[in-house]
Amino acid sequence: MCSSDLCEFYGSKPQFICCSATIANPKELAEALTGEAFELVGENGAPSGDKYVVFYNPPVVNKALGIRRGYLNETRRIARELLDRGQQTLVFANSRLATEVLLTYLKDDHSGVRGYRGGYLPKERREIERKLREGEIRAVVSTNALELGIDIGSLDAVVMAGYPGTIASTWQRAGRAGRKQTSSLAVLVASSAPLDQYIIEHPEY
Repeated sequence: MCSSDLCEFYGSKPQFICCSATIANPKELAEALTGEAFELVGENGAPSGDKYVVFYNPPVVNKALGIRRGYLNETRRIARELLDRGQQTLVFANSRLATEVLLTYLKDDHSGVRGYRGGYLPKERREIERKLREGEIRAVVSTNALELGIDIGSLDAVVMAGYPGTIASTWQRAGRAGRKQTSSLAVLVASSAPLDQYIIEHPEY
């Protein structure tokens, strides 16, 4: 029994409005969940600036072994350059360890860099979110804890240290930059992992 049948059994006929920012097939999913026909509104009329998405593969340092320059060091270098140019930047890492390593690196390069992950106290996380919105913090290095559901305002750039694992997560992270009418940048820095290398060689995927 689908949800519309259940509602009808109790004498109700609700109108369903379903929203998603990232699902590839929202119409099909909504129809499967409710058993109702849906009309897709797929165009976003909100004002927004240009968004540039860059797929970056670190250079090979040992051709015989196929070893590339370390993706964490390359993430640091790109983030440092953005900060040098005055861009408020959010750096995503895929693990707590990588987050702390990048945080240590970037703190050596710039003041006003903070970390953000699930292990931080709620009060500390709220303070970081507020200072990020108000522009007091120039950069944050985060796990997926800042990926969605938290208001951090509009940023200039996002740098992703490695492929997040899903297309939806990639778009969620990239979407953290450029929510107003200014141009924004999202950079995906590939690691040497096979999935990262596949994504970087097949960006159309």
